[in-house]
Amino acid sequence: MQYKEINRRLKNITDEKLTKTLSGRGKNITYVYKDCSDKLEITWGDSKFTLSISQIDSILNQFFVDDEWYPLGSSMTNPMEDGLGNFIANNFDNLTSRHASAIAAILVNENLIANEGAKPIKLKKYKN
Repeated sequence: MQYKEINRRLKNITDEKLTKTLSGRGKNITYVYKDCSDKLEITWGDSKFTLSISQIDSILNQFFVDDEWYPLGSSMTNPMEDGLGNFIANNFDNLTSRHASAIAAILVNENLIANEGAKPIKLKKYKN
């Protein structure tokens, strides 16, 4: 999926949406698209952060490079080397591996990726 398609799909999030982490535990995640900044504004419990469309594009096209399942790997202390958490921590300023829990939940909620399993949680990009 290319940047323009991601942007088109996410621009429709004009009202705040609600989801939970993929484990089903933890704090609620709310998010809304802000057209003026081209970003999702995300609230996860007491934490607030933004995720740009270009960051989502990077996740979908640079992390999910093959048609296979990848681990979430969102541990703060020991993220899985091949997991989404490690990718986020190494590629996006001000985001940690822990943010992968909220980001993955949003991408699943928006039908951009699929998930399966519990320990570990696995993720896969839907085919275009």
